[in-house]
Amino acid sequence: MSTRETSRRNVGVSAALVAGGAGVVTGNPAVFMVSVLGLAYAAYQAAIGDPEPTLTVEREVETTEPLPGAELGVTVTLRNDGDATLPDVRVRDGVPERLDVVDGSPRFGTHLEPGGSDSFTYTIRARRSDHAFAETTVVCRNLTGTVEFAERVGIETPIECSAPVDRFELSAQTLAQTGRVPTDAGGDGVSFYAIREHQSSDPMSRVDWNRLAKTNELATVEFRESRAASVVVLVDARHRAASEAGAPTAVQYSGYAAEQVATALLDEDNRVGAAVYDDCSYLRPSASREQARRLRSFLAEIGDGSTSSERRGTGPLSDGSRHSFFQSVDEVERRYGLTDGGDPVATLDRTIPGEAQVVFCTPLLDDRAVDAATRLSAHGHDVTVVSPDLTSTETPGATLEHVERSERVGDLRGTVRVVDWPRTEPLAKALVRSTERWSR
Repeated sequence: MSTRETSRRNVGVSAALVAGGAGVVTGNPAVFMVSVLGLAYAAYQAAIGDPEPTLTVEREVETTEPLPGAELGVTVTLRNDGDATLPDVRVRDGVPERLDVVDGSPRFGTHLEPGGSDSFTYTIRARRSDHAFAETTVVCRNLTGTVEFAERVGIETPIECSAPVDRFELSAQTLAQTGRVPTDAGGDGVSFYAIREHQSSDPMSRVDWNRLAKTNELATVEFRESRAASVVVLVDARHRAASEAGAPTAVQYSGYAAEQVATALLDEDNRVGAAVYDDCSYLRPSASREQARRLRSFLAEIGDGSTSSERRGTGPLSDGSRHSFFQSVDEVERRYGLTDGGDPVATLDRTIPGEAQVVFCTPLLDDRAVDAATRLSAHGHDVTVVSPDLTSTETPGATLEHVERSERVGDLRGTVRVVDWPRTEPLAKALVRSTERWSR
């Protein structure tokens, strides 16, 4: 803890000396007595000294794994572990740099008796990413304010605002290559699928020897094949409104869901790409090591509000690989000679590989999103809709919007798989609940 003597003590002693001299020169006893009192108080302060304070600082966060956009309370507690009274204690908590304080203040002042404690609370809004608090600054002053003790305290309180998705359940639309998506086809694999009549081309390792010993008949064991899939995560970038001032927008929620799903699918060796509805910007599917970086860049720029021209020509991937991986609607139409009359679904269908599944991340705030999911499914793509619910029932208008969105979810469930994601719970939990519904 650092200590410094403020200018107040020096000014006080100087004023007492000047007053004493003036009293002697003028012969005024009242002025002289004032100077004596001042000098006596300064001598007393010098005699007793200012003991260094002994403080404990603790920080408690409402949750260290909040959802993006959630508000969480932060409580800081100060405790005087020394034997001396601390008349003036001031503290400033080290709020993470990228997080905003939405209620209260991270600054606080108090008076602490020996063994006493005091606390204060403020509220911050979580943003997607991992965050660390900076050091907390504590300043203690003596009764006269002439001596100041200052210290910086590091309290580790990491905030992890990511809630990663470990697994995303895909449909059976796959590629003819080995992966981790279970299929309804028999062949090489690890889980039993069926027993069929033996053929001369079957390997000897798959002969059912137990059956041969019992019946003297040759049979071949088939295992359930697991294959890789080609997936395009499609982000609805049309709705940039938020549920309340300062909260993440619908586009940011959709982009967050797309990034989580894409990361989980890449980790399972699938080919993953991305596209935007409805400007048709496109990142073709790939399973390469660089694809994770491309996806993060592509999806981050959607959340930042970049236009399709910015996504295809600027940013951290403005190297030679951008032109081979990133395309806009203009480039797609120029390459394939398309004239869809401004129909983004038709353009996307011609752009997305025919064997690719589509994971459509949309808040379902209008019927166009429902139409897009339905038409992509009709064109032969297995479609899964991941929909963050940003509606509420706080006002009549909001309630109407909530009801209309619920009807859209119900309509889609008859055609495609839907993950209805309330923003008050982690995406991973919503995925587990939806997977259980699909399996029934």
